[in-house]
Amino acid sequence: MEIYHYTDKKGFDRIRATVDWCFLAGQPVPRDHPFGAYFTTMPPGTRNLALRIRVPNNKITHLFSFLDVGDLTRLRGGRGQYVFYSSNDYTVVKKRQVLARERGETS
Repeated sequence: MEIYHYTDKKGFDRIRATVDWCFLAGQPVPRDHPFGAYFTTMPPGTRNLALRIRVPNNKITHLFSFLDVGDLTRLRGGRGQYVFYSSNDYTVVKKRQVLARERGETS
């Protein structure tokens, strides 16, 4: 399964700066969600993506995708169908990486 991480330009540049991608864990807003690095199975063409994964529109301008290895935790509740997290910084080695691009790009 392919997993996606959406971010803004600043986050994109920071993550992409190294061969192995490192997604930093943090405390999301609202604070009732677990501390972690967050991911989704929803691809970039998903209708109302920001609303569905509950992030601001400016946080979905860029994306990374990688192959799942089953080590992420499902978010509790209904969004656990498509939102996952790691309670620590999460590293994706090069052989698992699929793509890194601006969301509007097609290749």
